[in-house]
Amino acid sequence: MRALLVVPRLPGTGHTGDRVRTELHLEALAALGARVTLVGGAPAGAPVPVVPGAAEVKVVPARKVLLPFFLARAAWNGWPFQTALCDGPWEKALEGTGPFDLAVVLLARLHPRVRALLPAAPLVVDYVDALSEAARQNARRDPALWRRLYWKLEAPRLERAEREAARDARLLLATTPFDAGALPEGTVAIAIGAHVGPPPPRERGPVVVFTGRMGYRPNAVAAELLLREIWPGVRARVPRAELVIGGADAPRALRRLASATDGARLVSPVADMRALLCTARVAAVPVDMGTGTPIKVFEALEAGCAVVATPAAASRAVLDGVAAPLRTAEGAGAFARELATLLADEGTAAAQGERGRAFVVAHADRRVVGLRLASLLRGAAESP
Repeated sequence: MRALLVVPRLPGTGHTGDRVRTELHLEALAALGARVTLVGGAPAGAPVPVVPGAAEVKVVPARKVLLPFFLARAAWNGWPFQTALCDGPWEKALEGTGPFDLAVVLLARLHPRVRALLPAAPLVVDYVDALSEAARQNARRDPALWRRLYWKLEAPRLERAEREAARDARLLLATTPFDAGALPEGTVAIAIGAHVGPPPPRERGPVVVFTGRMGYRPNAVAAELLLREIWPGVRARVPRAELVIGGADAPRALRRLASATDGARLVSPVADMRALLCTARVAAVPVDMGTGTPIKVFEALEAGCAVVATPAAASRAVLDGVAAPLRTAEGAGAFARELATLLADEGTAAAQGERGRAFVVAHADRRVVGLRLASLLRGAAESP
C-alpha cells in the first residue's frame, strides 16, 4: 500500500496535539506495511526532520511574513481564518506525488487549502478536534472580548469546512465521542492514546502538576486561573504543597505570574514529561475551553497521578463508553478543596492513581489504539 499523509505541521517541529496524532497515523500505517509520503508544514529554513514511519518527507515552509496574504486568501475564499496558519506552497509539495492507495488529511482547517491538490485516492479526513465547537466555546468563555468576537466570526467558517470535508471523504475521524457528536454524521471516535511505561512510584510528595503546551490559549487561561484563584486556597489548607506547571511555549506573563506565586514554579519546556508526572501526587486540569482528546489527562493517569478536572475536560476523557476515573470540580473554591483533600490523603490519592493507570492500560494503550486505527484505515482503502 502507498499512503499520502497531509498534515498542518510535521512531527519534531513543536508540541501540539495534531503532531501527536500524525505520529499515531504513521504507527497505524506502518502496521499495514504502507509506504508513506508525509507532507506537512515546518518553519522556513529548518532542516527536513527525520520522521519515523515516513519513507518520504516533503516540507511546506511556513513564513510568518506572508501571513497577511494568507489571511486575505482565506477571507476571499470563505475558508476558516485558521487556514492561514498552515498556508504555504502546498502546490509544489504535492506536485508529482502518487499514485496512492489512500490519502489522509489532518484537520478541517487544512482541507480547504489542499482539497484541489489531492490525488485520486480514497480519502480519510481526521478532524482531530471539533474545531467549530471549540470556536463556539471560546466565543462564550474566553476572558478577552476581542477573542470572543473573533471566535464568533470564525465558528461558522470552521463548521462549513467540516461539512465540505465530509463530502469528499470515505472515512471521518475524531479523537473523542464528544467531538464526533459535534461533527458531521458518521464520524468515528478513536483516541490518541498514551504510551504505557513501567509501573510508576506509589509514594509521592504533596505535589500538584498542570501540564500542556502553554502557548495553547485554553491551557494558558487554565494555568492563570490555577495560579491566581485556586492555588492560594490549596496552600491555605496544605502549607507544604508544591505546584509545578510544565509545558512548552510558556508566555512571559505566565512565567512572571508563576515566579511570583508562593509554592509554585514553571518548567518550560519539559525535558521528560512522564518523569515530571511521576513526582506528583495530583494532576490538576482546570481547563474549561477546547475540544479533542485531553492528552494531559491520559498521560497523568498513566503515570499514576490522581486527577481533578473540570466537568468540561472530564466529558472528553471517555473511552469505549467508560469514563476515566477522576474527580471533578467546578469553580475555584471546589477545585482547591478537591486538590487539598487528595494532597492530605496520600493513600486515597495513590489508590485513585492506580485505578487511573489501569483505565489507560485497558482503554488507551497507544499500541492497541494504533492497531484499531490501522483496521479503520485498511477498511477505507479497500471499501468500494
